[in-house]
Amino acid sequence: MRQVRTIVATCALIAATAFAATACGSEEQASAEAAPVTSSAAPSANGYSDSDGGSGAGGIAQAPDVATPAQAIPTAAGTPAVSPAPNRDDVNVDARDFEQAGGQYFFQSPSGNVLCGFNSSNAPGTIVGCQVRYSVPGNTGRECLNTENNTYGVKINQDGTVEQICTNQGIFVGGPERPRVLEYGQVIGVTGTFCRSTEAGITCYDGDRGFMISRDVNIAF
Repeated sequence: MRQVRTIVATCALIAATAFAATACGSEEQASAEAAPVTSSAAPSANGYSDSDGGSGAGGIAQAPDVATPAQAIPTAAGTPAVSPAPNRDDVNVDARDFEQAGGQYFFQSPSGNVLCGFNSSNAPGTIVGCQVRYSVPGNTGRECLNTENNTYGVKINQDGTVEQICTNQGIFVGGPERPRVLEYGQVIGVTGTFCRSTEAGITCYDGDRGFMISRDVNIAF
């Protein structure tokens, strides 16, 4: 009888131990299932994980927000700004280097498109003038053909008027050799009349009157 009770007690002890082990295993599994899943990948700037190679949710790349500076709005074609008239202090070349016979002075733009002259004997009554190989219609409405025998020109007359013209001959080209270049940034002055060379064109002044001319500009003011 004692042997039977010992066997029953031993079985009960084994059953209790097995139940406890099963319960512990169930609790550990439940804890593992309840724990949040974490990723070692750092979040991207747009809030999506880079775990898929930086492609964001669904594998679709998300472009970062970029602050694009506002672009300048092109203005309608019109009269460009003209620099104030220079004075004697602004002159930075010696007019004598451009002088030809008879008190005439000739120069050309660095591009060779514009040729100009002071006191040209081929343009009586003109203080200074320029002619071009190619330009655009003047702001006074003058239109030329842009051919060898009908090119644009503009001049300041002795009476102070500024006149846009078409010419069929070289009246501001000087002698047989092409005239000296007036480089960009240079200013020449002859008897109170000035011309300035810039990349925008040749601008000549007689007081507050004058003109600006180049391949893309042809204005009298």
